[in-house]
Amino acid sequence: MDLENRFRRTWKRFQEVLKTDYNCSLADVCREQHTTFGGMSSWMSRRGYSVKQAKADVVRDYYGGVEPSPLSTTSPAFTQIAPAMSSEEEFSLAGNTITFNSGTTISVKRATPGGVIKMLLDYERKEGDPCIL
Repeated sequence: MDLENRFRRTWKRFQEVLKTDYNCSLADVCREQHTTFGGMSSWMSRRGYSVKQAKADVVRDYYGGVEPSPLSTTSPAFTQIAPAMSSEEEFSLAGNTITFNSGTTISVKRATPGGVIKMLLDYERKEGDPCIL
């Protein structure tokens, strides 16, 4: 496949992903499509494409003109949970990174949702800070 087709396919994929995940990055889609980010950026620049404009178009066309809120947690005890679904096991979480307000960061290679919850409860008991409301 020539580079023009690869970049065009990557750009279309990015526009599709934005419809379901407004917070996705072009770099993530480039990795998924095996496209270099630098080459993709140059290709976009030559054609007048921009991530900012693509997001504005998605907000207008798919989100009713209202920009989705950034992802946040309702619990004050941790700052971020970033789960990634494993293709082999639909109900397992892989590649999780959890950063607590205390600054403690843990990485979970693979676990079930229940396993992550158990780990958070164990942390709460050990550290004394509430992890789950």
